[in-house]
Amino acid sequence: MARTPRRLAAAFALTLLGCSDPPTPAAPAWTRAFDASSGGWLLNVWGPAGDDLYAVGGNQTDGLVMHFDGRQWSRLALGVAPPRLHWIYGFGRGDLTAVGDQGAVLHWNGAAWIAQATPTREPLWGVWGAAPNDLWAVGGSGNAEASPVLLHYDGATWASVAPPAIARAGVSAFYKVWGTGADNVYVVGQRGVVLHRAGSAWREELAGVSGDLVSLWGTDANHILAVGGRGNALVTRWDGHTWTPRSLDPLPGLNGVWMRTPDAAHVVGVNGAVLRIDLATLTPVEERAPTALDLHSVFGDSAGRVTAVGGSLGSASGPFVGVAITRALLSTE
Repeated sequence: MARTPRRLAAAFALTLLGCSDPPTPAAPAWTRAFDASSGGWLLNVWGPAGDDLYAVGGNQTDGLVMHFDGRQWSRLALGVAPPRLHWIYGFGRGDLTAVGDQGAVLHWNGAAWIAQATPTREPLWGVWGAAPNDLWAVGGSGNAEASPVLLHYDGATWASVAPPAIARAGVSAFYKVWGTGADNVYVVGQRGVVLHRAGSAWREELAGVSGDLVSLWGTDANHILAVGGRGNALVTRWDGHTWTPRSLDPLPGLNGVWMRTPDAAHVVGVNGAVLRIDLATLTPVEERAPTALDLHSVFGDSAGRVTAVGGSLGSASGPFVGVAITRALLSTE
């Protein structure tokens, strides 16, 4: 009689153990995507399909576009000579837009790369759009005497748009733009500035950080993460109601973020930093990268791979060495 309760307790414990959640699987190993050491930095990777990815970058004078066709990466002959390119976005295999130094905009129409005129010579750091006739590009030199750049494309012309009055002092550059639709667009930039276009009007929002916000991504209007920090990592999360900031000191500054699910974000940064961040707690999990070079952008494709690119970004005068790494995505990521 005395043994029966013990046996029942043991059986109950085993039942609980069998019903507990399985441990989170370890991330697959990162490997080199291709030899990117020549040609210049790689500053952004994006594509409409797993067999149609683009990485853009270059050096101080020349732009670079690399393409992945599902089997291998190769450098594209553009037919034009753009300066260094910083970001690329599009709406399918025949509609891509890349932006870069000197106000450069390069458009792929499915047959040729065409340089589009813009009203600025300032560097453009980011581009995103809700439709082919509704794109936003952002930039600015970051110099104290300069103004940040906000451009809009209506399908025919790029035009300057006056940003709202910014309460935060010293903002002379916007770095990235992203949104969920034409009436819900966000811009992040210098000194932690955040602009939000709700409907047809832009307004400034306070995200709780004072360091530069370099990039942002999300899955919907209630799950957005902005990342940055020049010395140490910082993040701030939008949940549909409030921005929640967190310093990730002593991790290094962050440059790029991408999300497929509302639960976790893939983030990259200085000195080969690769993180997965739990969006609910803003807790980072570090991953091992096969490089110590700075990573600037990360993107997951429809074939189930995540790719990060960067280079020797701390060396403004060269050498301009690029890097590209990749790994498989877990089904839960």
